[in-house]
Amino acid sequence: MTTTPPVIFDRDARRLRRDRLARQGPSPLEAGIADELIERLDAVKRTFGTALVINTGTGVLASALTQRGIAVSETDHGTVFAATSSGILCDEDRLDVTPRRYDLVIMPGGLDTVDDVPGALIAARRALCDGGLFLACLMGSPSLPVLREAVAAADALEDRSIARIHPQIDVRAAGDLLVRTGFALPVTDAETLKLSYPSLDRLVEDVRHAGLTNVLVHRRTVSRRWRDAARVAFQTKASDNGQIIETVTLLVLTGWAAEPAPGI
Repeated sequence: MTTTPPVIFDRDARRLRRDRLARQGPSPLEAGIADELIERLDAVKRTFGTALVINTGTGVLASALTQRGIAVSETDHGTVFAATSSGILCDEDRLDVTPRRYDLVIMPGGLDTVDDVPGALIAARRALCDGGLFLACLMGSPSLPVLREAVAAADALEDRSIARIHPQIDVRAAGDLLVRTGFALPVTDAETLKLSYPSLDRLVEDVRHAGLTNVLVHRRTVSRRWRDAARVAFQTKASDNGQIIETVTLLVLTGWAAEPAPGI
């Protein structure tokens, strides 16, 4: 018996946020993730001929693959990005590509705001030919712990608790998902980024520029009183130099559609 995953994220809001991100230009996070995934790819002793980039964004990753002589196809769940890259407009768990066509599938983002993560992983695996490689990156747990504490403190002041930050997948759960969805030789590891901010507003600005703002179905507006309380709570974590250290955890997922040949 199949079960329908709960609806956590607003698909329309995801698309609108993605289109807003397209108007802002490439973010440092997108470039950093592309560099990380290309570094992982270069460590693989195999030549890839065809690749699918799911959520291509500004095309930083697709361009790097093309420069390596790989024929690249692209999809994105954002209307602007899909049109700009002449790619396919589709969500990750509703992937509209030919099965068993690619020997490399890369997803540099998006899994952290998908309702049906197993479905998205299965769709990616189905796009791979036998022996094909899957690489993905997502923001996982623990990420933004200081922001979470500030949000909780502001909610407590108003005597309510509302989900405002996206749920996160940890490294163990991500590995389990790769196994459950049929990938061979699954590997998941975490890269921890330490970021310094002078204020909550500066952190929120970076979150917005990276396209990581709230796309939960049940979003709620906040009052000026709430914002002020969150700012104060965030500032209590400042060190002597006035900076607050925030943590972002990037999970990198690797798996094969079937076990590759020995030596790869």
